[in-house]
Amino acid sequence: MSQFQVGEVPPGFSFNEHEVLIHYKNALVLAVPQANQVNAWGDLWLSLGSGWADAQLVVNYHTDAGWSTVETWEVNQGGPRVFKQLPAGTQKIAIGRRKKSANDTEDDIPVSWLLEYFDR
Repeated sequence: MSQFQVGEVPPGFSFNEHEVLIHYKNALVLAVPQANQVNAWGDLWLSLGSGWADAQLVVNYHTDAGWSTVETWEVNQGGPRVFKQLPAGTQKIAIGRRKKSANDTEDDIPVSWLLEYFDR
């Protein structure tokens, strides 16, 4: 059986077009139960979806080994949601909007997130 959590990515850019932090006040950090632990939660998946326009988001996650490398996710309004299975031991997920170009002003495109846990 699956467990779900949903929410929205807040408006405002966190990163410029070169993935340099503008400000963390517009970013989202999700604390999550550790995935793939013995006698605990099973697999953990993160999905993102947008409507009305395309968005770029910067995603990274924290495990016992530290923060992952930063990934840019292209979230296209005309395509399916984008998703990834997160590694064992994931404890935190950081998500922030990234400018597509220096002149990008579309910092409020609706983008939602979905966490899906599979019970062991």
